[in-house]
Amino acid sequence: MNEEDEAIEVDDLSVMPFLDNPMKELHPALGLVDDIAYVGVWIPCLLKDSKGNVTNKDLLWLITSDREKILANEQELQKRRWRLTYQPIHFENRWSLKDVKDFLKGKTVNVLDVYFKVLDLYKEFIEFPDNRLYEYHALWSIGSYFHHLFNTFPYLYVGGVKRSGKTKTLALHSCIDFNAIFSNNMSVSSLYRVIQNSRATLLIDETEKLSNPNRALEFRNILLSGYKKGAKTFRVEKGPKDRLEPEAFEVYSPKILANIQGLEDVLEDRCIMTFMQRSINKTIVNREIDFNDTRFSELRSELCELFLLHWKEIDEIYHEISQCSELSELCAYLKTKPEKEGMEGYEYLSSRELELWKPIFTLASFFDKHVLVFTNSPSSLCSLMFSLACSQALQRHIENMTETGEDILVACLLDIVQPGQLTYWIKVKDVKAKVSKQFEETQEWLTSHWIGSALRRLGFHDKRRVGTGYEYEIPYEKLEILRQRMQIPELKETEEEEAFAEATTCPLCSKLLPRNHKDTTFLDGKEVHLECSNKLKEGRKQHED
Repeated sequence: MNEEDEAIEVDDLSVMPFLDNPMKELHPALGLVDDIAYVGVWIPCLLKDSKGNVTNKDLLWLITSDREKILANEQELQKRRWRLTYQPIHFENRWSLKDVKDFLKGKTVNVLDVYFKVLDLYKEFIEFPDNRLYEYHALWSIGSYFHHLFNTFPYLYVGGVKRSGKTKTLALHSCIDFNAIFSNNMSVSSLYRVIQNSRATLLIDETEKLSNPNRALEFRNILLSGYKKGAKTFRVEKGPKDRLEPEAFEVYSPKILANIQGLEDVLEDRCIMTFMQRSINKTIVNREIDFNDTRFSELRSELCELFLLHWKEIDEIYHEISQCSELSELCAYLKTKPEKEGMEGYEYLSSRELELWKPIFTLASFFDKHVLVFTNSPSSLCSLMFSLACSQALQRHIENMTETGEDILVACLLDIVQPGQLTYWIKVKDVKAKVSKQFEETQEWLTSHWIGSALRRLGFHDKRRVGTGYEYEIPYEKLEILRQRMQIPELKETEEEEAFAEATTCPLCSKLLPRNHKDTTFLDGKEVHLECSNKLKEGRKQHED
């Protein structure tokens, strides 16, 4: 025994530190420990004490990937140097006891059968406007059983007008996804614990108006952190003797949000979007979801078994995908060639966008490999999901370009500062005039102060006073690097020709005034030929003399 392992006597206790062999934490719902996967299941038990008294009680057992069942009490777990991280929540079993028994006896699952069962249910009850969304929702539901293997798991946002199927989509997810719960009528404090202690899939429907500002703020705290593994949110809770103490909660879990009005930008960046349309297929519209349909129970059991039997394979694929530091490496791994297959927008698939899609690509790659094993057909699910990711990345980029002030500002600077001009001094009021033309209505936020602050945020700090205003130095080389960082596409030759064709006229000489032309400048907030501007300034100077 090492000196550091010697017991310390404290009052009537003997304290023995274990620095070499600490207890391993395990989550009561599902997870991994010592390279073993497990799912927590509540099993009715007959308890008999030393006096012969008999009671019935549901106890938590861990059903493992080794086809063992382990009683999750302190004594049994301690034998393996394990302990529960959180207090278990007694959910109604989503994995039927009959199927648990069959699994322990050796029952297995067909990988593709499970996938197509999930896919067929979405096709049976929901009409999506894009056929790729059937595969996406199927993969997302399956991923809710594997989400703790990933560093992030994307939120699923379901939007659309009234009666477009948003609530029905959430209802179907509630029948399939791991420990799915609706947030309606739950207190915020219980919601924190349910997410943390059961790794629940949280469903937030628009019926929850969040009219209470405090409740809305608490939900926002959960959503801002809950897409990333390891993120914690702090709440002030009552401790011993009613003392208020800060407590950390793990809020990482799958989450689905649905409403009409959309999301704020910060939350939208954590979501993969689905926009519903009203269905014209009356058969699907009128087909109700029977929550007691035995297909749902059987499918949830098979998804638990899929996790236990194939978690290691999915974990390895995710690790390999995470090692792809370049988009070209990821495309090679997924066997996609977006530049040849017309996947417009793949160049915008980066940063958090790519981070959110990696779990979906992982699952698509897993099922594609089993398609090759069982049917020897070409892999296609990866390409399908990659094309959907590209479409959403392009759409998000377009929205940013048309709605985000800094993106519009940089695009306007690129219109003014041309190659060949090593540096360019531009007046704040001229930039403001250029940006304001991009909006049909007056933008109250668009002021000279905002322009100056935005230029400084973008890295342009050199300025000088000219009359009553300021000019900022805009070096072309620095602007070009900024264009690349912000993923603003270059103006191609054909676009230049279109720009010239759509050009307005110079208000001073009435000749064509092409956009993106190095011989133009701004005068009194209007774009004019540089030559005309110089002549006017000379005329004004002579008149003053």
